[in-house]
Amino acid sequence: MGIANSPVLGRPETAESQVKLRGAETFDTNASSENDFTDKDRNEQDQSGADSVTTVAQLSEDELRAALRALIEEHELDQNFCHDILDRARAYLAKSPPDEASPKSEEDVEAARAIIEDFRAQEELARNNSAYPEVRAVVDPTDDPTLPVGTFRVFLLGTFFAIFGTALHQFFSMRMPSIHISTYVVQLLTLPLGTFFAKVLPTRLWTLCLPRTTKSFSFTLNPGPFNQKEHLLVAMMANVAFAGHHDGAYVISIVQVLKLPMFYKEKVLSNSLPWQAITIMATQLLGYGCAGIARRFLVYPPAMIWPRALANMGLAKALYADKGVKVLPAVNGWTMTRYRFFAICFVGMFIWFWIPNYLFQAIALFNWPTWISPGNVQLALIMGSTCGLGINPLSSLDWNVATHHGDPIVTPFFSLMNYASGMALFGFIVAPILYFKNFWNTGYLPINSNKPFDNTGGRYNISRIVGKDFTIDEAAYFNYSVPWLSATKVIYLTVYFMLYASLPVHLALWFRKDIAKGLRGCFSRKKESKQQFEDVHNRLMSAYKECPHWWYLSVLGISFTFAVISAVLWPTGMPVWGIIFAIVFTVVLQIPLGMLAAITNKEVSTSILAMVVGGYVLEGKTIPNMIFKMYTFMATSQSLHFIADLKLAHYAKIPPRWAFIAQVYATIVAAFVALGVNHWAMRNIEGVCRDDQKDRFTCPATHSYYLTTVLWGVVGPRRLFGTDGHYKPIIYFIPIGVVLPFVTYYFAKRWPTSFWRYFNAPIFFGGALGWAPYNWTYMQGSVIFGIIFNYFIKKRAQGWWGRYAYVMSGSFQAAIGVGALVMYFCFQMWKLDINWIGNTIGRQGVDYGGWKDAMGHKVKCANLNLPRGSKFATGFEHVHR
Repeated sequence: MGIANSPVLGRPETAESQVKLRGAETFDTNASSENDFTDKDRNEQDQSGADSVTTVAQLSEDELRAALRALIEEHELDQNFCHDILDRARAYLAKSPPDEASPKSEEDVEAARAIIEDFRAQEELARNNSAYPEVRAVVDPTDDPTLPVGTFRVFLLGTFFAIFGTALHQFFSMRMPSIHISTYVVQLLTLPLGTFFAKVLPTRLWTLCLPRTTKSFSFTLNPGPFNQKEHLLVAMMANVAFAGHHDGAYVISIVQVLKLPMFYKEKVLSNSLPWQAITIMATQLLGYGCAGIARRFLVYPPAMIWPRALANMGLAKALYADKGVKVLPAVNGWTMTRYRFFAICFVGMFIWFWIPNYLFQAIALFNWPTWISPGNVQLALIMGSTCGLGINPLSSLDWNVATHHGDPIVTPFFSLMNYASGMALFGFIVAPILYFKNFWNTGYLPINSNKPFDNTGGRYNISRIVGKDFTIDEAAYFNYSVPWLSATKVIYLTVYFMLYASLPVHLALWFRKDIAKGLRGCFSRKKESKQQFEDVHNRLMSAYKECPHWWYLSVLGISFTFAVISAVLWPTGMPVWGIIFAIVFTVVLQIPLGMLAAITNKEVSTSILAMVVGGYVLEGKTIPNMIFKMYTFMATSQSLHFIADLKLAHYAKIPPRWAFIAQVYATIVAAFVALGVNHWAMRNIEGVCRDDQKDRFTCPATHSYYLTTVLWGVVGPRRLFGTDGHYKPIIYFIPIGVVLPFVTYYFAKRWPTSFWRYFNAPIFFGGALGWAPYNWTYMQGSVIFGIIFNYFIKKRAQGWWGRYAYVMSGSFQAAIGVGALVMYFCFQMWKLDINWIGNTIGRQGVDYGGWKDAMGHKVKCANLNLPRGSKFATGFEHVHR
C-alpha cells in the first residue's frame, strides 16, 4: 500500500546524510505535518511542476492512461490513503479517449498534469515525510542520534510507573466502567519528574573497568536535559506494564474465577503464589518471543500507521515542540501553542469529570427516559443504560463512558463507522427480534447480559455440574439445565464465528500485496529488513542497530520453560503440547490480526477461537481449558502490544535494542505488582465482583471470562453446537462471514468512489462484540464526536485538526485518569459521598434493579415474567443420551 518505493524519485539519501541534514527535507516540516496537501506544497515544486507539464503533454494518450491506471491499482486498497487524487484519476479515465481527428484539449492536458503533479507531491510526502496526514501531524521526519536514550533516569521513572501504574490499573480494572490509567497520564507526569532529575542528579562521569580485561565503560546519572526520546521510552515501559491491557495480566482473571465464592471456589492453584508467579512470567513474556518475525510486516511498512502510537506522539509533540514559543503560525485562525491548548483542555475535562462521576452521577449513565416510568420493564429494556440497550438520544454526559468503545479522534473515521454500524445493526434490529420473539428463551432473561442463566431465569450454578476435579458431571448436567444466554450474548457468539471466517478472506483480498512483500523480504539478501522501505523514518532508523533474532528466541525459550514448569509441577491438567500449540497459534495469527489493528485501531481478540479449540481437545476439563486459552490468547495479544510499541519507538527514533530491554524489564516488574494488588483487592474490597457492589467494583471482565469458561471449558462446544446442541443453529451463519468480504470487495471495485471502498467486514462484525455487558451508551459519544472531529473538522480545517486534534484526545484521557485517582483516594475510598436525588434517581428504577413490586420483590429486567418456583425448558428435550 505504501508509495515510498516509487521509481519516479530514484534512490534516497543514505541514513548518514539524513542525520547530517536533519530538517533539510523537500517540504517544510510544520507545513507538511499540519496540512494534507496545500498550495504551499505546490509552490515549493514549481520547477518539477513545469517539468511535469512538458512530460504529460508529450505522453501519448495510451501512456497517460496507463500511468493513471497504475496509480489507481497501487493505492486503491489503502483505506487510509488520500482518495481525492484517485477519484480525479478515475474521472479522467472515465472520459472517452480522443481519436486522431480530435487530439487532447488543453483542459485534458491540464487535468492530467494536475493529477500527476499532485501524485508526485504525494510521493515526495511519502518519501520525505509520510503519505498519511495522521502521521505527518505528529511525527517529525528528522532525528538527532546523539540524544541519550537508555539513561538511569529512564529506568528510575520507568520502574516507578511500572509499579505505581500497574497497581492502580489492576485495582481499577475491577470497576465498571474501568478507569483506564493510560500512557497519557504517564507522559504528563514524566515531563516534570524528568526535568527535575535533570537538575538535581550529579553529572559526574563514572568509569568502570571490567576485571581481567582492558575494557571499560563509562556512564553518568545525568547526561543532560531530559529529552523526548527518554520521555517516550518511559511511556513505552508503562504501556507494556499496564496501559496496553484494559483488564491487566490475564492470569489474574483465572485466579479470580478460581478463588471467589460466586465462581469456582478452588483452593489449590488460587492460593499458590509460586504457581501464579511462574505462570504470569510465562504468559507475559511468551508473546515477545513471537513478535520478532512480525517486524517486517507490522513495524517497517509505512502503511501500518498504528493510530494508538500516533496519540502518544501527539501528546509528546504538544509538550516539547512549542517550548519557548508563545504563538504559532495561524492555522484556520488559531495561533495557540499546543502546550497551552493541552493545558486548557486538561483543566476543562478534569473539572467536568467530577460532575457526572461525583456531583451528579445520574448523567454518567443517563437513563433519563426511565425516570418517567421507573417501573416500566419494556422501557428499561430498550432505553435503560444498565440492563437495557441504552438506546436514547442523550445516553451519557461522561466522556469516559460515552467514548468507551473507541477514541473518536485517534480511531480512523472509516473504522469507527464500520464498528458503530455493526453494533447498531445487531443491537437495534437483530437483538430485539430475538428477544421479543423469545428465541432460545431469551425473553425470560435480561436482554443485554454477559452472565449465564439456568431454566429458572437465575444465575447458572456451576457447582451443580462439576465434580471435585473440576470436570463436568454428565449426569448432573442433564439433571440441571443448559446454560442459557441473553439475546446480545447469543449474537456475540454468532458474530464471533462470522468474524473469524471473514478475517482471512478480507486480508487476502485487501492486503495480499503487503503480505507477499513481507514474505519476499524474509528471503531478501538485504542485511536490514528496514532497507526494503525507503521512507524517511526507515532511513533514519537504519542508523541504529536492530535487535538480533536470538534475543527474541531467548525470551521465547525462557517463557516456554516457565510454562512447562507451571503445567507439570502443579495439578493443572495442562498438556505440554498445548503450550507448543499456543506458540504456533501466535506465529500464524499475529500478522493478519496486527495488520488489521495497525490500520483500523481495532484489535480482534482470539479468545473465543482459543476456547473453541481448547473446548474440543480438552472437553469438559475446566482448568486445562482456562490455561490453554491463557497461553493461546495472551501470547497473541502480548505480541501485538509489543509490536505496537515498537512502532512508537520507530516514530520516536528510539534505538530498537533499548526499546526491547526497557519493555521486557517493565513487563517483569509489573507482573509481580499485578499479582500482589489482585490478592489485596480480593481480600479487602467488600463485596468485590458482586452485581450490587456499592463502588461499582463489579468485575465485568471477570464475569465475561467466567461465562466463557462455563460455555467452552465445562460444557464444551460439542454440547453447545454439536448434533444435539441447543445453540447449533449459530454455526449456520458462518458462511455469511466468508461471503460478505467477497461481496463488499466486488462492490468496492465496481463502485470505487462509493462508501463500499471503506467497508471492513471484520471491523463491522466486531461492532456486535461491543454488547454484553456494555451497550449503546458506551458507543454513542464516539459516533457523534467522530463525525464532528474526524469528518467535518478534518475535512474542512485540516490544519487545525493536524495541530490540535491528537493533543485534545491525549489531554482528555490524561485528565480523566488523574481525576479518577484523586476522586477515589480522596473521597470515595473514605465514603465521602453526596447523597441527593441527582446521585440516586438513576438507580431507583427497573434499569438498575431498584424497583420492587407490590409484594416487595425486586422486579427483574426481563420481558417475560416467570412465576416463582416455575421453570422454562431445560434445553435437553431433544437430546439423545
